This record gives sequence, structure tokens and C-alpha cells, in this order.
Amino acid sequence: MGLFPLLNDPPVFVLAFLLGALGLMLHNLFQAWLAHRYGEVAPRRYGFLSLDPRVHLEPLGLVLLVLLGFGWPRFVPTGLPGRKGAWVALMGPLGFFVAAFLYGLLARFLPYPFGEGFLVGEQLMLLHAAIYLFPVPPLDGAKALYAVGGPEARRFLDQLAGYGPLGFILVFLVLSYTGVTGAVVQGLGGLLGTLYRALGL
Repeated sequence: MGLFPLLNDPPVFVLAFLLGALGLMLHNLFQAWLAHRYGEVAPRRYGFLSLDPRVHLEPLGLVLLVLLGFGWPRFVPTGLPGRKGAWVALMGPLGFFVAAFLYGLLARFLPYPFGEGFLVGEQLMLLHAAIYLFPVPPLDGAKALYAVGGPEARRFLDQLAGYGPLGFILVFLVLSYTGVTGAVVQGLGGLLGTLYRALGL
């Protein structure tokens, strides 16, 4: 689980970790960009439109990236309601998917250890894209549902959020071990393969 199996190949481990961290930043940049386009001032005010890793990355999220193969960044401050809020939230998984596409593309042309590292990075980003779509707080899927859902949906999400990070990690582990996450990752991977074939790769 996580990046530990790569410790016997240090260059690949380091590159995969760095690509995972970069993917977390891209998640935030995608959300911050659209929120800014919609007139939200907080992302720019707090530096989320910059490339400063100190703004985007959260230490515990990086630790869990190594331990579980799944991490999280600092969350982009937005308060847009309705469809705009939902689209901003869903830009996060899209950022991960774009990162997966770019990493997989580069993996096809780069030699060891870069090709192997980018291939691991592609899988990490597909995993993140899949997980962040789930409607479980504080993930983007939950934020999107909260933005467009009714009072009952919001009460349900508030109850889930009340369990805090431990509740989220438990849900993540259950989804992983029951194969739900793997099925979503496989679906996204199929979409990625379709894109590569369309490009003649």
C-alpha cells in the first residue's frame, strides 16, 4: 500500500512522490482558476493561484501520500453557491485526470527511472481523481453535492463531516478493500486509454 514498495527503487520513489505532490498542486490550481473566473477573490488573496508549494501542500496530506498512496492539499477557500460552486469543486478531479494524462504521455517516451516514475504518477493521479469524486466530506464530490443538493443532502453530508479525518480515512479504506475505488479507477483508466488511442499512441 502507498509508495513503500518503491523504496527498493529510490529514484522511482522520489520521482513518484514529487509527481504526486505536483498533482495535489494542480488540483488546487484548477479549482482556484475557475473560482477566480467566477469572481471569487479568496483564492488569489491567499496565494492559491501561485505555484508556491507552501501554499498548496499540507504536511499530513504528504505523509498519507506515502503511507496510503492517497493524500490531500490545503483546501482552496471558496464559497460559491449552486452550479458555480459545484463546477469549481469538480475542477479538482479534472486537475488530477489532466495530470494523469500528462504523466502517462511522458512515461511513453522517457527512459528509466523517469518513465517508471511517471507511470506510477499516472496511477496515483487516477486514484486521486476517482476518490475525489466520491460524495464524502471533505472531498470534491461532497462539495459539489453540497453546492447543488437540497437540505436533506446537506444534513447527511454534515453528519458525515462530523466524523472528521478518521471517519474519512475509514471510508477510504472500506472503498478500497471492497473494490469500489478500483472499479472507478479502471473506468477512468479506460477513458485515458481512449484518449491515447485517439492520439495514435
